[in-house]
Formats: sequence, structure tokens, C-alpha cells
Amino acid sequence: MAARPRKMVIAAVHPLASGAAQFNAAMVKAMAATSAVELLSWRRMYPPLLYRGPMIDTSSRVQSSPTAAFLLDWHDPRTWRRALRRIDEFHADALVLPWLHPVMTPPYRYLLKHAPKATARVLICHNVVPHEPRPGVAWLTRAVLRHADLLVTHAPHQRQELALLGLDSTPLVEAFHPRFVASDLAPQPTEEELAKERTRQGNPDLLLVTFGSVRPYKGVDVALDALALVDPGLDVRLIVAGHFWRSPRELRAQAERLGVSGRVELRDGFISNEQAALLFGVADAALLPYRSASQSGVVQLSFAFGRPVIATRVGGLPASVEDGRDGLLCEPDDPVALARAIERMACEQAILAAGVRAREEESSFRRYSELLDAALVGVRS
Repeated sequence: MAARPRKMVIAAVHPLASGAAQFNAAMVKAMAATSAVELLSWRRMYPPLLYRGPMIDTSSRVQSSPTAAFLLDWHDPRTWRRALRRIDEFHADALVLPWLHPVMTPPYRYLLKHAPKATARVLICHNVVPHEPRPGVAWLTRAVLRHADLLVTHAPHQRQELALLGLDSTPLVEAFHPRFVASDLAPQPTEEELAKERTRQGNPDLLLVTFGSVRPYKGVDVALDALALVDPGLDVRLIVAGHFWRSPRELRAQAERLGVSGRVELRDGFISNEQAALLFGVADAALLPYRSASQSGVVQLSFAFGRPVIATRVGGLPASVEDGRDGLLCEPDDPVALARAIERMACEQAILAAGVRAREEESSFRRYSELLDAALVGVRS
């Protein structure tokens, strides 16, 4: 490869409302420090019948976003062919694509199969397989990933997931989910705005936020059970913010039944970058009571704002959260253990927040990009 490699990245960025858009923008920015990078994004990324969230983010004022050509359409193979021409004309040393879900099998498989032979094909596995099992997902995943020259994972357990798909011989970079930079995501709220929101929340002893799409595997129901078991002398409030994939009625009914509805705010809908900055700025910690996980961008988003995390010991979360240093870990589907972790967070929040700040450089996008550069040496000459 050339001293300054040429990378073509095909990935969603703002204004697409993809959960990975922030990751992709930060990754491209870091890559540009050592590589010539061209970015192709999507005009339409998913079939509407299979994706329940908003497609376009019309509300966030992104502070830092790379220049992208919005070329690709999931529905239109002609745009896939145009992308291949762009890759060829750019003389790309590497083609980099994030892999999140088998719904992307048709365009990804086409792009990888027909990419120029001299171009290294790199897949960044945010998820190897989806959180919710579905018939055929293993076959679809393997049909795409087997065309990669290099796979990048973000959590130790993903090596075994790849092995189960028969992909253990593909070159692998065992990396990490990097930490975001808060100032790149949105204008930061003022002290007055933070104080006003904290007062609106009742100035509790501990304010927790559960962030992102609300799906069964995220365990919000377990969080509500745990909240009911927390020491009544401790004033804890929880904000659940994100797009609910099911109606929030069931969770509201559960909160009523448990007598915690006055301490829970269920905020259903797309959360802009500015709203997220206010949420994490005013919260004391993030709460991730997940039943399963590959890794989590929410952990790194929380760390970006200097907030520690309570998470469960599932998937890649223990690799992201160091228990007792920058967060607390407990067993999944265990409301009692989660309640004790919440009580502990109330006592140790300041110490854990200091631990978050101390680890800032360990998981930067700069280090992530350097790992990728090192792995690409020798993959393609």
C-alpha cells in the first residue's frame, strides 16, 4: 500500500438518522489524518417496511461532519454500480464498510463481490449477528462477510461469533468502540440550561438516563423493576429517551403498577444531538440494563460527556466498562443486583466520573484508525 493509503468509505452520515452515523463521521475524520479518504453515503439505506425509526435527522445541528457524496440507494442497484465506478476511479487501496444488520446483504454483497481486485475489502462489525435472532440471518451474514479481506470487531466475544459462521480464517482486527468527542456532536448546553433541566427533573440525588432505541433486549422493564427496589431514602430518577419500537403503554403501566411512575420519564421519539447533549450533561450516569449486546455506542457517548455507566455483564459491555473504575457492572435480568448497583452509583459517582476522564485517550478514534492502518499493511499491496 502507498505511504498515504487511499480509503473509500461507504457509510451513513448525517442527515441520515442511522445509529452509526456519528461513529462513521468520527472514524472518517480520524482516517483523514493519515489517509486520503472519500466518503459515499446513502440516499436511502433501509427498506421502509423493515425499519421502524426515522430515516432522516432534520433536527440536529452537527458540529463536525465530513463531506460525503449521497449516492447509494438500497432499492436501486444502478447506484451500487455507480459506487463501484467511484471506487475504481479513486484507485482505492481499501474499501471500508460498517456491518450492522443482514438487511444490508443485497448491496453489500454486490459491492464486495465486484470491488476492484487491488482494493482491500474491510468490514467493521458493529454487530456480527443481530440482537434479535431471525431465521436465515446466519446464512445472510456469512454470505456478506466471507467476501471481506479484513474484519474488524469491537468486542472479544465476536471472535467466537465469526468462528461459528466459519469465518475464523479471515484476517481479524480485534479493536474497540472508540469514544466520541462531545464538542463534535452538538453545541454544548450552558450552565443555565443544565440547571433548568435538573430543576425540571426535581433535583434528585441521582439522575440516570437510558438512551437510544427502546427494544426488548435493552431491558428497560428490568430497570423499572430495579427502581422499585432502590432504597426509598435515595431519590433516584430515570429518563428513558429514544424511539420506542413498541408502544410505551406497557412500560407506563408497569411503572404505575410498581409505584415509580413519578420517578420515570419515558421520552418516545427521535433524540437530536442537542437533546442528547442536554440529557447526558444533566445526568449523573447512563444505565444500560441490556439482556444482550455486541458493544455499545451509548457507553462511549456517555463517556464522551464524562458520565460513568451502569451496565450488565453481557456481550462486549464488560470490555467497554471497567467495573469500579469508570462504571459498574451487574448480572442481566436481575433487578435486585441492578438496584444495588444504582445505590452504589449514588455513592461513587464522583470517583467513577474521574475514572472516565482518566481513560480518555485509551479508546480514541485516532488509536482506532492507527490499528486499522497497521492491519491493512500487507492485506493488499
